[in-house]
Amino acid sequence: MATPTATLFEFVTYALISPADGDYYSEISKTLHLTDETLNELESINKTKKFLEIGRKTIKPLNFIGVVKAGAITIQIFPKLFKDGQYEKHKGVAAKNLLKMLSYSERLSIKEIDSAGLNTEELDFFEIFIYLFAKNLNELIKSTQRKEYIKNSDELRFIRERIDIRRYINPARLHIIPCNYHELSVDNRQNRTLKYTCYLMSRMVQNIETFRLLRSLTTIMDSVTLSPVSLADIDKISFSRLNQKFEPFIKTCRIFLSNSTLTLQASEVETFSLLIPMETLFEEFIAEVLKEDSEYFFGLNSSIFLQKNIGTLANREDGSNIFRLKPDIVVKKDTGVIIIDTKYKSLDGEDNKSGVVQSDMYQMYAYVSKANAVGSMLLYPDIELRKPDNFYFTFNEREGNKQIVPLYIRSIKLTYDLTDDADWRKFREELRNITRSLTIDDNSEGVFMEQQRNHPLIST
Repeated sequence: MATPTATLFEFVTYALISPADGDYYSEISKTLHLTDETLNELESINKTKKFLEIGRKTIKPLNFIGVVKAGAITIQIFPKLFKDGQYEKHKGVAAKNLLKMLSYSERLSIKEIDSAGLNTEELDFFEIFIYLFAKNLNELIKSTQRKEYIKNSDELRFIRERIDIRRYINPARLHIIPCNYHELSVDNRQNRTLKYTCYLMSRMVQNIETFRLLRSLTTIMDSVTLSPVSLADIDKISFSRLNQKFEPFIKTCRIFLSNSTLTLQASEVETFSLLIPMETLFEEFIAEVLKEDSEYFFGLNSSIFLQKNIGTLANREDGSNIFRLKPDIVVKKDTGVIIIDTKYKSLDGEDNKSGVVQSDMYQMYAYVSKANAVGSMLLYPDIELRKPDNFYFTFNEREGNKQIVPLYIRSIKLTYDLTDDADWRKFREELRNITRSLTIDDNSEGVFMEQQRNHPLIST
């Protein structure tokens, strides 16, 4: 019997009925029916990663997106990318865009997305996630399997590497030689992790194609021992240029195993969760897209640094530094430094400050001041912001001149189908138009320099 799936959206309140006879979700009434046992499991997960606001009669997803399996139900949480309540009609686009954004994250193995082969309307996010993991891993492991030299100890009829003298003491068995030696083998920690994870995943998925891909992987790794793998074992895996392509897959295995109660002995999964803070994902996605093609977004001679430490805000009496300053994106050009910070939050467009939180303004002031930046931007998703806005920081220089540095408040639409080539080009073009407002073109002084000259504070 298929596990029922409830598709919820971040920061939307849903009716909750508990106790219920069984776990299910009514799309018509937007009501979640949960047994006491399932609700207890959700509350247990919620203690370590608060992703839900659970009331007596309501339940509301917070700022985490992803999937949770608890009891007899799967709850998938999608970002609310569309305005005016249209998000419910575009679950497929939300799922594909979420996967596209995850493909730019270093934390998961989702790199190649074949959207044509995915039915995002029918499959839940968990099934899609496992399918992409299995498909990408299949393509990689068919071309290469990691081999390592494994230390072995055995009694042989010939000398291999080193004789274990302590065991070679029986005169009646001198023809049997105890040896310690190394053997190049696929049965190593990395491959055991992959095989164990694939086996557990195959017991959880419902899609036939995904099941076949996972079983194909365990067959390919037939020479690898199927045994439980601990998180400590995974953390001992080292990566070099020889196996670095497997690193994102091992990271995914770690996430999967650390968030699942399924074991080799268990007959069925009790709980599983894959939850990612949406503000972190938005930040990583935008930063990696910009870094991927810095010349396109910022012009010639531009370098992009992510989470770059630009200094500290203060010093203690003993001289030690405190409050490190690390903007999301630092752009260096011949003409100066640009600071960009992403903020995944809704803004109140009616507010005379464009809804920007005061603490964000203070943060950007500190960044601009410390980096001596010539331009800055706060970039939001286009969900609630009605219109862009410009603010200006004023710095008094020693010679008495005033330096005016613009802070642009901008938003980017995430409602394109980011897995469609045409829509992806439109998204990149829109992002380019936003970022180019910050840059100084090689043949002109740039937009914000013109704004500085016309700004009333300049003439005072």
